[in-house]
Amino acid sequence: MLAVIAYSEGRIDVERRSPPQQLNAGTIRIRAACSLISPGTELHYIQARRQVMYPLALGYCSSGYVEEVAEGAHGFSVGDRVIAMGWGYAIHAEQIAVPYKLCVKLPKSLSFEHAVFANMSATALHAVHRARLEGNERVLVIGAGLVGQMVMQWARMQVQEVVASDLSHNRLKIAEASGITCIYPDPTNKLLSQQAMEHSQGRGFDTVFLCSSGNATELFNQCLQLMNRYRDGHKRGTIVVVGRLEAHLQLNVDLGNVDIRYSARCGAGYRDEEYVHGRVTYEAPSGEGTVDRNLAESVDAIHQGRLDPSLWHTHRFPVREATQAYELLKDPEQALGVTLHYEDQGEERVDFAK
Repeated sequence: MLAVIAYSEGRIDVERRSPPQQLNAGTIRIRAACSLISPGTELHYIQARRQVMYPLALGYCSSGYVEEVAEGAHGFSVGDRVIAMGWGYAIHAEQIAVPYKLCVKLPKSLSFEHAVFANMSATALHAVHRARLEGNERVLVIGAGLVGQMVMQWARMQVQEVVASDLSHNRLKIAEASGITCIYPDPTNKLLSQQAMEHSQGRGFDTVFLCSSGNATELFNQCLQLMNRYRDGHKRGTIVVVGRLEAHLQLNVDLGNVDIRYSARCGAGYRDEEYVHGRVTYEAPSGEGTVDRNLAESVDAIHQGRLDPSLWHTHRFPVREATQAYELLKDPEQALGVTLHYEDQGEERVDFAK
């Protein structure tokens, strides 16, 4: 089968590898139709490969047909149309074997290439759950990458005011097309905190989602200044970090009671081998969802039109041209949602000229 592999020198190849052999209990075999590249996560691991000698199979968001169901994989049958998630499982490959709690069945009317966005949507939904929005907040999303775009949409379902900002004008235009008000970076280098505070007419924001990566010391401390002022005159609000970043924070009692939360992954149970294979079960923390619940809710939102992947879906490539796709993703002005497509799936022929 064809699979996308990253090597130690940062090189990416599409090569033939042996398909999954005997399935473990609680696992299903899937013939892929479409997979979605996760730009932030995958580019991070490609860069990390430069320091590690062994190759790595890329990808964790896929969709396709169930070909085999192992013992204990409840609720699935051969021929089911599904999405599948999981690092090391739902890789960019023609055949994959995935624990059944990382898979969700699809309605017949939902295309594979739209449905596959539900995998990353679960990450955004988890971040919004972590924010504990109550309905009357002013929300700012900094970072309009793929997860940031989805955070905006999930937040907008719960609050009336969602504002976004990003260094990429192209990504902000995509956010505007989905109904989000955007703050474009000022060419005179005015601080984002100043622009955002002016936009809010000095009121600040109740919740800021920081969907970013890298060194964010300056940006993070600007976010602290953007918090809404409480009746006692101090700042009060919540910053939810979504992504890999580092920052040196300047905290003091004059700031007030600011909550800083980190949102990791896509729900309770993800990367818990016992849970995803169905060997144990448990409830998510209050206000949050398990990974399978978040995946199912994301599929429903796309199917019902509450999330529209066509706004973020910028490029399609056959899997044999995956190296070109990764080159394109290095420039945020060029690409956002990039899917890889696998041949001989019959039902959904893809026009790569689109």
